[in-house]
Amino acid sequence: MWFMNLKKTTCKNCYACIRSCPIHAIEVKNEQAQIMRDRCILCGRCSKACPQGIKIIRSELRLVKRYLENKDTVVASVSPSFPAVFGKNSDKLPRVLKMLGFDYFEETLAGIDPIIDEYENYANKDDEDTYITSFCPSVNLLVQKHYPDLIKNLVPVVSPAVYHGRVLKEKYGENVKVVFIGPCISKKTECQEEYSIDAVITFKELIRWIREENIELDSLDEEPFGYFSEDKRVFPILGGLGQSISHRNPKKDVIEVDGLEECMEVLKSIQKGRLKNTFIDMSCCRHSCLGGFGMPRDNVSCYEREQRIRKYSSSQVNIPKKLDDKSKRLLKEDCNIDTYKLFTSLNIPLKIPTDIEIKKILNTMGKYTLKDELNCGSCGYHTCKEKAIAVYNNMAEVNMCLPFMREKAENLANIIFETTPNMIVILNKELDILQLNPSAREFLGIEEGIEKGMPIVMFLDDKIFSKVRMTRKNIFREKVVIKNKMATVIQSVIWLEKEQLMLWIADDITENEKKEKKVQKMKIDAMDMAQHVINKQMTVAQEIASLLGETTAETKVTLTNLKKLILEEEEEQVDE
Repeated sequence: MWFMNLKKTTCKNCYACIRSCPIHAIEVKNEQAQIMRDRCILCGRCSKACPQGIKIIRSELRLVKRYLENKDTVVASVSPSFPAVFGKNSDKLPRVLKMLGFDYFEETLAGIDPIIDEYENYANKDDEDTYITSFCPSVNLLVQKHYPDLIKNLVPVVSPAVYHGRVLKEKYGENVKVVFIGPCISKKTECQEEYSIDAVITFKELIRWIREENIELDSLDEEPFGYFSEDKRVFPILGGLGQSISHRNPKKDVIEVDGLEECMEVLKSIQKGRLKNTFIDMSCCRHSCLGGFGMPRDNVSCYEREQRIRKYSSSQVNIPKKLDDKSKRLLKEDCNIDTYKLFTSLNIPLKIPTDIEIKKILNTMGKYTLKDELNCGSCGYHTCKEKAIAVYNNMAEVNMCLPFMREKAENLANIIFETTPNMIVILNKELDILQLNPSAREFLGIEEGIEKGMPIVMFLDDKIFSKVRMTRKNIFREKVVIKNKMATVIQSVIWLEKEQLMLWIADDITENEKKEKKVQKMKIDAMDMAQHVINKQMTVAQEIASLLGETTAETKVTLTNLKKLILEEEEEQVDE
């Protein structure tokens, strides 16, 4: 089970998450960012960086509610950083937890002394080795997954949360459900492997739960936790642990390191043997636990959170609070609760390509020389070669190189600009020529290299340009005659508001117009000729009809005479 996933949404290919992750635990496949579980240390930085909010952290709040619904005995172990969240209402938190259904609740600080004793033992070791605290689960994962040769430098003890969970199981029974509440999301994966913690919820999740239950903290009475330790109250603050150990005058130098990049830098120094005889309190988050990703996003700075903790600590000094007898017995040195933690390598090394393979990949990204390797980091990798190795390991895609894709797009645009038969002129808002393509240069009769800054009015009527500039209404495919060029064009004039530029795009249709007129004349001539033939045929037809009429009349007269003659002859024969 993994606690950080991606929403099913469209990644915008901004690569913000990749740039935010110096350990490169995010891969891109089919233009979709994905978390690589075998490299992720659950620091939460990618989720903060994503402008689309596509990354989500799996919550165990529903699991905790199920424990309560099932009438399980549920005990809360609360991180000592809670005053940074609740401020003046910090002493009301135990009452809130009781209202939410928790049977018992203690500060994690109640189980921290044996862990501090173990750290002190390592800080007093009489050797030249450097040791790293194992408080921060993200630091532990960082070492296990990315610096496995330094596992020996991790102090092999469990975190205070895990140890306190073991104490609570011993105190209240193995069947109780222990819930850790704190500012850290990586605690979720740490406690997943530990029997003593049954669930982890962050302060952010707790605040949401309180709001869902409509609990008004201002209206509640105070009910402080039953244990207080002034010197350990500052542990969530950067340097709090180191300060506590330094007061005991250890043999090793004690330093504090916060922030993922700073942790990596120090780990590299240890690898190179440059940092010796040192005890390091290391936190992955800036400002240590106060900058944890599980803190609510309430626009409260880490400095304000630190101030809240110090104020709360000062306010509790004169309030007598002691551990109960059972807790005292469990936290004695001779108790049987183990503090040991075994750290093992979780490293899965990347495949390293040969120089030839790297060169081939670089060539696909348009990198043929060292000058082409800009190492701009826009893809999320520090160098182009580092990106090529990621491509080789199927962690990245070639088209993630923004300069390459931009150059590719510009080259394509330039090809179209230079080869299109359409005339294109780019003007500034003063209607001076900035750029024009070869087709426009030839039509306007402008020599190459002298066009920049020339007013368009020298070649074309500027009225239409002025109109578009003033009205911001573009004109598309208007047919006009350019008299000084004795040409006819179809033109479009487009105003680009964002760039404050104007485009003139035209197609010279002069030859087409001439052909059109020639064809039109041929059509008219053909029609005239056809009309002439028709008229002539009509005349012939009339003449033929006239001749036919005359001959018909003559024939009729002849036939009539013939008929009359025959009839007369027949009458004479009858008389005889």
